[in-house]
Amino acid sequence: MPTLKIVNKKDRFSLPLPHVIWINGRQLGVMNTPEISIDLPQGDFLLKIQSVFPFFFATKFIKIKPDVLNVVTFQNREKWWDILFTIDLLFWIAELFFELPHPWNLVYKIITNGYFIIWLIYEFVIREKYYKIDSYSTILDSQEKIKAEN
Repeated sequence: MPTLKIVNKKDRFSLPLPHVIWINGRQLGVMNTPEISIDLPQGDFLLKIQSVFPFFFATKFIKIKPDVLNVVTFQNREKWWDILFTIDLLFWIAELFFELPHPWNLVYKIITNGYFIIWLIYEFVIREKYYKIDSYSTILDSQEKIKAEN
């Protein structure tokens, strides 16, 4: 039976949150590890990767082919936002110890709150395309074929 390998390509700044895997509208389970393998029959399937928060997900039609390793990789689209939030968090912690002079304190608050509002709008817009999903097939080497047959 063909195998589907799902790989989470998370970056350094993202939290290690679990993901819910759906195939053709049926929940398969929760993915707690960076990669999983699933045996599926040959055919076309609708794959849905959902965050633990049901509001954020992405779907993609995938084709499962026989005699190859079918691979799906996914990652969130938050890389730059996570970096900016980390920088903002460092400024927020520094603000607990140091107070900026009057005009700069107001400028900082406007920028950080404006940035947060823009991020919320962005999250709402991409909520159904939250993950970038790529799929490809690779030829199984002889050792993987032996494992698959057993």
